[in-house]
Amino acid sequence: MDIPELKAFSREEKGRRSCNRMRRKGLIPAVMYGRGKPNLMLGFEHKDLNKLIDEHALVFNVDADIEKTPVQLLEIQYDHLGDEVIHVDVGRISMTETIEVGVAVETKGDPVGVREGGGVLEMILHDLVVESLPNSIPEKIVVEVDDLEIGDDVRVGELDLPDGVKAVEDADSVVVTCVPPMEMVTEEDEEMLEEDVMAEPEVIGREEEEEEEEELEAEEGEEEVEE
Repeated sequence: MDIPELKAFSREEKGRRSCNRMRRKGLIPAVMYGRGKPNLMLGFEHKDLNKLIDEHALVFNVDADIEKTPVQLLEIQYDHLGDEVIHVDVGRISMTETIEVGVAVETKGDPVGVREGGGVLEMILHDLVVESLPNSIPEKIVVEVDDLEIGDDVRVGELDLPDGVKAVEDADSVVVTCVPPMEMVTEEDEEMLEEDVMAEPEVIGREEEEEEEEELEAEEGEEEVEE
């Protein structure tokens, strides 16, 4: 994977007012830290950073003054509506050391269980955490689903990952599955449902309470007659 480059602007002032001034200029405040070096306060062009985020480019080179530093996008803060990026944290990395990063998962194909059985393809993992060298991170992970029938699934351990890329998730975790349509109810399910309806403990309990109350009222009536 080619590592994109992002121009950064140094900022000296801290605090909310400073960050708001940067945003009015079209910049997104950022902090770069890690690997035993001092934290740097930076600003990225709004449109450039959003382009990388949209492309899932979570590793890139930061071009700050005369220094170019490979970083990993660690945290993205959005506004209260969840629409606009207002702050990011990036961490320094080494191009010769593995890192963990989430990669988008996409499906390819039309499952048998969907086109012939009316089933529904359900994505369980939309992102897969993998371990890899920064320049070996795949842009996405494609899962072939053509052969999936109703009840079938694809698990992490069955994924075809590129060389040098290792999944961090449990190998038995389900990535995608083909489930039956909601209207499919077996005769056995219907019988179990009818049995549940027939046996309602609340109704039985109420009947017993009513019988006890009737007996108690009858006893009290007999006592009044005797008096």
